[in-house]
Amino acid sequence: MRNRIGALIAVAGLGAALLSLYLPWLSTDGGGQITAIGITEIIDVRGVAPVLFLGLVLMSFLVAVTTVTRLGAFAYASAIVALAVLAAHLAFVWTLGSSTGSADPILAGLPSDASVTFGPYVAALGFVLVFAGSVWAARAADYLFPDVEAGRHLRD
Repeated sequence: MRNRIGALIAVAGLGAALLSLYLPWLSTDGGGQITAIGITEIIDVRGVAPVLFLGLVLMSFLVAVTTVTRLGAFAYASAIVALAVLAAHLAFVWTLGSSTGSADPILAGLPSDASVTFGPYVAALGFVLVFAGSVWAARAADYLFPDVEAGRHLRD
């Protein structure tokens, strides 16, 4: 049961991270708001978009497998991917914050009067929940791998 709770926390975190794509990430002095999807249209991220997409797909797959099984290996893998995604996300948020309200922005194309809102922080919270839930699920898992007969039982 504890494995399922950790997996459900990871699912909730993944949901929050995906929901944040539609929340405002930037706001302008004129009252305009820009979502994460809108940011991808403003700045050129075509080079890294496939990597971002594959990271989310891989994390979704690992969280789904963790949710329906009690296998620790998938939960550990999900935690590792979530930690990597969180680190990349925080680097992007730092870059985004450094580019707003600056005379020499790192990211070209952003409005000069833009400021960071709550969207990126909801995504970061989601990735933290995926990591924490996956670690919880991994520690509570019954088996590390699916070959139960090989004696890879985590508990005595």
